[in-house]
Amino acid sequence: MSNILITSAGRRVSLIKAFQTASELLKINTKVFITDLDPKTAPVSYFADKSFRIGFFSSPNYINDLLEICIKNNVSIVVPTIDTELIQLANAKSVFKANGIDIIISNLELIEIFRDKITTNTFFNSLNIKTPAIYNNDTMKFPVFLKPLNGSNSKGIYKADNIKEIKPSDLESKNMMLLEYIDNSIYDEYTIDLYYDRYSNLKCIVPRIRLKVVGGESNQGLTRKNEVLDYIKDKFNFLEGAIGCLTLQVFSKKSTPSDIFGIEINPRFGGGYPFALNAGANYPEFILREYLLNEKIQYFDKWKNNCLNIRYENEIVIND
Repeated sequence: MSNILITSAGRRVSLIKAFQTASELLKINTKVFITDLDPKTAPVSYFADKSFRIGFFSSPNYINDLLEICIKNNVSIVVPTIDTELIQLANAKSVFKANGIDIIISNLELIEIFRDKITTNTFFNSLNIKTPAIYNNDTMKFPVFLKPLNGSNSKGIYKADNIKEIKPSDLESKNMMLLEYIDNSIYDEYTIDLYYDRYSNLKCIVPRIRLKVVGGESNQGLTRKNEVLDYIKDKFNFLEGAIGCLTLQVFSKKSTPSDIFGIEINPRFGGGYPFALNAGANYPEFILREYLLNEKIQYFDKWKNNCLNIRYENEIVIND
């Protein structure tokens, strides 16, 4: 049996179910496990086949503990879900591979580029993709957008219309970027779910407009087959070192969608990936076909256009 482990799974119930459903579809005898700091309070624990408690990613024993869990439980595939553990896991890919375990993650060099907003901007510019202007305290033009250099999940970001709206500590911080503000009355914000095969070839692109965002994750989204898709296919058709699901964020001008600003790339499954899944882009199935069945993944574009996703709250009740 070849099992799957999703790390730091937290609330990613849709992702767990997607791997389980894909396993049934392909008639693969596999189980889906998760790790979390506190499995009892992690919603995914009640949907996974088994859950394991593990310490913080910053613990010196984190990688060894994760490897031990994988070996003892016949895990063949590890799928990361949060930014903070990506560098450690990328560093450990060869150790896991030596034990017959594939970590579905991009190469370390690429992850390090995308972890920092300055080097991400340089990457976009190398592909002739525009990025918002970066200001300093003397050159800023209001309104400005403030964003941490190595942040995630929209933490610490905000718009300022004048100097009084900027926190004094942010003006002095070396970890805060002052950026050109992109007006969302003129531009649509897109999240684009990309799938790269093991050879870093792009096999699927699903652009979706972020209609509403809650806590840094898409709460409402609409898939679109338009000029944005063609633009991304041209720019990102091959990306050396890219593997598995990458989440790209851009702004596209409403009047001319091919007028695009690159914002950021997260080299992992994004929290809003289920929107692409619900439209028919089944990346968990791609992973199982590629890494368990040794199949070659063909380019896939038959997902549904204008598929609207609206999230809502639900509860797990435990009477203990």
